[in-house]
Amino acid sequence: MHFPLIDLLRGFAAISVVIYHIIEHFSWKAFPAEGILSWFRIGWMGVDLFFVISGLVIGLAAFSGIDKFGAQGFRADFIRRRIARIVPLHYLTMLVFIAFIMPEVMFQGFWANLLTHLFFLHNLFPAFHGAINGSNWSLGTEMQFYALMVVVSPWLYVARIWKVLFAFLMVAWAWRLGTVWFVEPDAMGPFKIFLVSTQLPGMLDEFAIGIVMAKLFRSDLGHRIFDYCQKLPVALGVCAVAAAVFYLMLSIYWRYASFWDIPVMVVLFRTFIAVSFGMIIFAACVITPSVQVKRLLWPLTYLGEISFGIYLWHLPVLLSLKRLNWLSFEQIVVLALVLTITLASVSWHFFERPLMQKYARSTKKVSVQESVPQVEKAAV
Repeated sequence: MHFPLIDLLRGFAAISVVIYHIIEHFSWKAFPAEGILSWFRIGWMGVDLFFVISGLVIGLAAFSGIDKFGAQGFRADFIRRRIARIVPLHYLTMLVFIAFIMPEVMFQGFWANLLTHLFFLHNLFPAFHGAINGSNWSLGTEMQFYALMVVVSPWLYVARIWKVLFAFLMVAWAWRLGTVWFVEPDAMGPFKIFLVSTQLPGMLDEFAIGIVMAKLFRSDLGHRIFDYCQKLPVALGVCAVAAAVFYLMLSIYWRYASFWDIPVMVVLFRTFIAVSFGMIIFAACVITPSVQVKRLLWPLTYLGEISFGIYLWHLPVLLSLKRLNWLSFEQIVVLALVLTITLASVSWHFFERPLMQKYARSTKKVSVQESVPQVEKAAV
């Protein structure tokens, strides 16, 4: 399944994170706090959007692998593709960050720091969380999610949707409730609560929303819903509902923006973020743009294609620009976006994509028996 507007959402998520970090790293207090631009003050939610999209895309990839290779045979192909997509650029940007941006990390518990980042465990330790190219903390959660999918995808493939949603929600809520009960703020404020609550168990509700959509889209009921929602009046209605839920989510956030001391917000609010983004993603999936519209949207969808690079390259760019303390905020935005997008584009075309094409191809032969898709019993 291919949903062209998903790339548009990926690009939006990446740019949101970039501008949010510009506001934070450069203390841009005059940035608009009202209107459309106020979104970028909470652009950190772009990471949550990435996680929901990841649940959908990785769910579809795992289920497709099971279709081709069976419940056991899909794993090698799945792992190879995930490694080829994530690891090379993660390692390259780490190298650039250590060598040119913050070489002092080599003299501060370097080997433990490096090893946790190499094995995607850095998000589990306060000392190493964000220590090398800070935005890559989320890659720890993401790669741990991939490891989980290697184990549980055969169950997800045949389980009813409500069981999947219930199991993932219960784990996420229990984990975040435990965070509220057992993790105390310290001199670093709510950082430890954030660190623990955003580890994989605490983010499973966001991945679950995407997985549920993946299962729905593959089911007979999902096909009927999908076909019905593609009718223009229904599609517009879906977009309106998604916009209303998103607006409600933002309204709640702005009312309780510093929510780390509000237990119910810590436990439940990220689920509401995931639901609102899930509805936006569903609306983007049911809209099928014409060829002409695709051409008009190409610059935006291209940002989605290189969004992983934007996400990993932007912080080294921002930290480099901080040395030029005479730049205006507007100049910083322009330079940061131009340099980040340029680096992401170059790394995509000359580094990431060639490696993916070389190492992510399936080399396993599919037997006649394996090539017969297993039937999903029920979607609901």
